[in-house]
Amino acid sequence: MSAEENFKDDPLSTIKFDHGAGDAGLPVAVMSRNLAMSIFEANGVTNLKEFVREISETVAHQGTQEIRGYSVTVSYNFKLLEDTKLTLSTDIVRREVSAANVVGILDGSDPTLKNEVIVIGAHYDHLGHGGEGSLWPREGEIHHGADDNASGTAGMLELARLFTSQQLRPRRTIVFMAFSGEEEGLLGSNYYVNHPILPLANTVTMINMDMIGRMKDNKLIVGGVGTAPGWRQALAAANAPERMRVAIAPTSPAETSRPVQTIGREVPGREVPIVTGSNGSPVVTLSFEKPFDLTLNEDGFGPSDHSSFYAKQVPVLFFWTGTHEDYHKPSDTADKINYADEARIVSLVRRIVYEIDTNDKRPVYTVAKSESAGRASGFRVYLGTIPNYADSNDGLLLDGVRDDSPAAKAGIEAGDKIVKLAGRDVRNVYDYTYALGEMKAGQEYEVELVRGGKRIKLVITPTPRK
Repeated sequence: MSAEENFKDDPLSTIKFDHGAGDAGLPVAVMSRNLAMSIFEANGVTNLKEFVREISETVAHQGTQEIRGYSVTVSYNFKLLEDTKLTLSTDIVRREVSAANVVGILDGSDPTLKNEVIVIGAHYDHLGHGGEGSLWPREGEIHHGADDNASGTAGMLELARLFTSQQLRPRRTIVFMAFSGEEEGLLGSNYYVNHPILPLANTVTMINMDMIGRMKDNKLIVGGVGTAPGWRQALAAANAPERMRVAIAPTSPAETSRPVQTIGREVPGREVPIVTGSNGSPVVTLSFEKPFDLTLNEDGFGPSDHSSFYAKQVPVLFFWTGTHEDYHKPSDTADKINYADEARIVSLVRRIVYEIDTNDKRPVYTVAKSESAGRASGFRVYLGTIPNYADSNDGLLLDGVRDDSPAAKAGIEAGDKIVKLAGRDVRNVYDYTYALGEMKAGQEYEVELVRGGKRIKLVITPTPRK
């Protein structure tokens, strides 16, 4: 029975199917106070509030009590409604909608290297009117998603424009991809890596941009730098301060009303005049670009679409400017985007893609060191599994297994579906996390999984979470 006088104020009245966890196998029903009152009134209860108070006080006195030095067990039997029969039936109707990745392909110009692929991606979906995943207390307000992830989508489109408009086409084929379903559990990117347009074995790199529009203090975060040996050097070279802008200024008072013509990018930094006019004013200046303050993260897994590619052994780089107070709220609007610095980030990504494309050798996939993505897990133990958060009700599919982890040592592999862990049936990510919360470090547990249609039993020993 609802605790709220107004049934609409009860959170259970608006309970929805959790698309991120699937069928938890737990039926939930809540009754409004008006309906409950009609049932109780039919059985002689005229004041529901007083009746509930009396029952609560009575129940509080049940159990073992000390009475005059003796332990006495007190219990009460309620016979109210014993002649009343209630029948409840529920129908759960799943409403599925179609979604699509949007793909553009720029064919490479090199007769041999055009068979290799660079993927530049960003997810274009967001949270609509809120609900599941929103950090806003009220449902129904438009979540604009300017930073998450219109910023990354705009960056991907700008790179498509730049690479298609340049005179010399890239040597390798570039696939520009706007992913759908990222907020639902990396659905779009996960679908693509399992149904690639071009062979995944020929995909040399995936570059992902997710939330690149709110840079502060010149700080840029880059993930996946441990997924290929040359990433740190490539980033250092692309972020070097020696790059410069040539600005051609007016040479006479009559021309001062004309805008300054620039060759290169408008970037902040120190300007040095190299050519001056007869009046002493600079005609041509060099502007030295200020490099980004980079935070480099080794891990190829993370909360965005690059994880799907890294799980398939594709080197990745992930660019983002961090979370903020408007994350997953209606207040993530376009007026708060740092457009100038986003343009600089896109230019940095362009230089890195150029470096990859002009190198005859493709990046070499490397197993990256596991690093925290900045989110506390709350669990005491560590297994090293990378769950697939897409909807399921017949087990938890694994996108990956971290190298040298307890899961890897147990023989668990990417593509396995866990159906039982530590004695608990696993139908979805909720069952999995419940089991994980009950496990203790150093103790052996049995794990059952489905691999290639066959059910397999393995033994796993969790380690303490650091």
